[in-house]
Parts: sequence; C-alpha cells; structure tokens
Amino acid sequence: MDLVSLVLLLITGIIALVMTIFLFKDYAANKKLYHMWWGLSSLILFLAGVLIVAFDFAVLGNPAIPIVATFIPVGLAIGLLYAVWDDKPYGLYYTIYGILMVIIQIVARYVPIESVATPSLLAAHIPSGLIIVLVPLMTTIRKETEASAILFSLGGIAISLGGMLLAALKFDAPILPAATIFAVLPLLLLIVSVLFFLGIFLPTKWKAGLPVG
Repeated sequence: MDLVSLVLLLITGIIALVMTIFLFKDYAANKKLYHMWWGLSSLILFLAGVLIVAFDFAVLGNPAIPIVATFIPVGLAIGLLYAVWDDKPYGLYYTIYGILMVIIQIVARYVPIESVATPSLLAAHIPSGLIIVLVPLMTTIRKETEASAILFSLGGIAISLGGMLLAALKFDAPILPAATIFAVLPLLLLIVSVLFFLGIFLPTKWKAGLPVG
C-alpha cells in the first residue's frame, strides 16, 4: 500500500471513529435508535479501515468481511427508517429483514451454499442502498429537513459504487482491474465517510449533538 492510500485510510478511520463516539454518546443521552444504528455502521467502517491498514487489501478476500460489511448499509438504512418514521414500525421490520439476510449469508458461506450467498448479499445491499439514497431526497423535497440531507443520499451513492466495484472482483470480467479498484478505494472510503458525517450531523431532523462548547 502506498503512502497516499495509507493517509487517506487513516483520515477515514479518524472520521469514522469520531462519528462512532458522537453517535453512541448521543444515543446514551437521548435513546434515539437511529443514532445507535448509525453508530454501529460507523464503527464497522472504522474497523474495516483498521483491517485494511493492518493487513492490506488482501483482507477483503476473507469470507467474513462481506458479511460484516453488510451491516454498514443495512444499519444506515435502518437508522433512516427510524429517523423519518419514528411513529411507524418500518425500522423494526427492516431490522428483522436485515438480520435475516445476514444470517442467510453466514449459513450460505460456511455450509457452503454459493447459490444462496450472492443473492442474499444483494438482497441486503440493494434495498438498503435505495433507502439511503431516496429517503433523504424525499425529506428534502417535502421540506421536512434542509438540503443538507442530500449529502446522506450522496454518501449512499458513493458507498454503493464501492460495493459494486468490490463485488465485480468476484467475476471473471470486473468493471475495472483489481489494481485500479484498490487504488481508488481509499479515496472513495474517505468521500463516503465525509458525506455521511455531514449528512448525519447537519440536518436538524435527525442530527446528533456534537459534544463541543
């Protein structure tokens, strides 16, 4: 790994760790479930960066990584459903669905049943990505929150792009060569972390309190 990639991953890790601390701190104070789920997503993003720094990109070949990484988009999506519809059970329903998809992935990969592993992975990522991109746009259009909520949507687009690039490595004809994907990935992860930080802490509808001042 070159120095630039290492620096980008370290900055990403710092942002993800700060997000994790602030979100869990706010959850402890206010018991808002969406802050807990977003804190979990941030924690996994931080740990993913630590693993890549420690073991290089080869760690992404570990079969457990895609399963654990599923909690990043699933957690972000669950959080949004709780944040926007706190009076409806959508967040609970999607929590059950997301956990079920993860369990299926675990069984499919370690039994193994490859014909089920990939569909269950897509079944977790695709609807989560759509929720992350579309729900903040909807709240902005409805004037329920400021235009800063769109940053959350942009973070969803960026993380979906990263997921597609990594998923493509498993096919015989990837979208880009592996070396190019690994060169772009650190910058993409940094962009993801910045967009989600701003998309979480700026909109008044769901922002967590920053422990400053």
